Amino acid sequence: MLRESVSSSSSDEEYLDLEEEEEEEDTPQTFLCLFCDTTLQSFSQLCDHVLKCHNIDLISVLGPLSFYDVIKTINHTRLHNSSTCEFLKTIGSSANLCDDLLKPVLPDDALLMIDFEELYEKPTSNGSTNNDRQSNENQVKLLESKLAQLQSVYLDLLQSRKPPGAEPQRDAYFDSYADYSIHSEILQDKVRTEAYRDFIYRNPALFANKAVLDVGCGTGILSMFCAKGGASSVVAVDNSEIVEKARLIIKRNCLEDRILVVQGKIEEVALEGKFDVLVSEWMGYALLFECMLDSVILARDKYLKPGGVVAPNRASMFLSGLSDVKSYEKRFGQWKNVYDFDMSDVVPDLYKEAVVESVQSKHIISTACGFKHFDLSVVKVTDLEFSSAFALQFNKQEEQQLTTLVVYFTCFFDGEEFNAVLDTSPQATTTHWVQTLLYLREPVSVTSQHILEGVIRFKKSGVKRGYVISVKGKVFNEIKDVTAEINQEYFLH
Repeated sequence: MLRESVSSSSSDEEYLDLEEEEEEEDTPQTFLCLFCDTTLQSFSQLCDHVLKCHNIDLISVLGPLSFYDVIKTINHTRLHNSSTCEFLKTIGSSANLCDDLLKPVLPDDALLMIDFEELYEKPTSNGSTNNDRQSNENQVKLLESKLAQLQSVYLDLLQSRKPPGAEPQRDAYFDSYADYSIHSEILQDKVRTEAYRDFIYRNPALFANKAVLDVGCGTGILSMFCAKGGASSVVAVDNSEIVEKARLIIKRNCLEDRILVVQGKIEEVALEGKFDVLVSEWMGYALLFECMLDSVILARDKYLKPGGVVAPNRASMFLSGLSDVKSYEKRFGQWKNVYDFDMSDVVPDLYKEAVVESVQSKHIISTACGFKHFDLSVVKVTDLEFSSAFALQFNKQEEQQLTTLVVYFTCFFDGEEFNAVLDTSPQATTTHWVQTLLYLREPVSVTSQHILEGVIRFKKSGVKRGYVISVKGKVFNEIKDVTAEINQEYFLH
């Protein structure tokens, strides 16, 4: 059956008014971003944009506010063209905003029509809130946006590099730390990063209202840990160009009022005052590679208050014996036949290389010997070149081939309430330092009846902040007969 037609008594004007109202309802509603000029076609698109581009979850931060405080916060942000940091500070004091801000700054501001409180508390079918349901999703989006920003940092660094000859040549060591890939590797090292984080957060008395010096700050992660852990002020020093991004990262996380970033060598910059805490991630391969500890010692002596804290405060170096015939043959044996050509002349030089690689604990065949220990509160630069005696007791009943000596280290963070340990041994979770391998020219047959006694020497090479490592030793059997001798020199560059 056909619908009844509109009564003939209806006027043409009423029909035209109705048509205009329908056209108004069909006009698409748009949302202008709070922090940039981007216009989105829906509220969900706006939320995704703000989360991805500005690291703000609008529903999570505005949801706990009252409806009127949300309106005042949005209008205040639009009126003052606030940054994300200023926006977050405004939220903390939204209850004190004047009622004049209830008047829209932008006409027809669609964002003012959103009930954030209802979205924040709206239950889902399983009884959880909408905010709970979206938390994992938002975390993923946030991490993705962080990754995109870090990639942008890297691209910006590449594009901003001047052509050769444009500036006086810089130290290649510091230039290498402007490379995003290095910082990515470091930040993803959970053992390293969480040791510092846990020590700082779980020893509040050491950091609360204290002045902190961060030597070699990189992207600023340790400085931000300190600021979040209660430090009243942090001075972050680095000579690499990465400091330009560190400043932006610190500002993005609203910590610029407590962290001052200084570009330059710690040996050359002039800092005001003394510090309660010196924190630095100075360790290199085999602990001492890169010679950054020299700079930390200078900073300690020049800027740390008497009785001040150095983190980490202790470091120990260890040596173990390893048997991995397969890796040994792969490294050296391959040169005997390269497409039917004998390239064995390469091998003697390979024995001189200290190799940075990860080893499996199942290949360790001896006890561990701690051959050098540093107290970072008193160690001197002259202590960083040394000779130390060592002894390795082999612990396998069946005969093994000793192919390699393994160097690694452990750093200790001794606190008042919590102690943290950063362990780079083969038995621990792998870190970006992995281990440093010293391959023997000739594998040595050993059993649990054998012991290796000797001296290991570390001397600065003067080349690329490297070290020359020398090992001299003798393998004894159960009746103290010498069954083998070791005398090799390695270059860690």
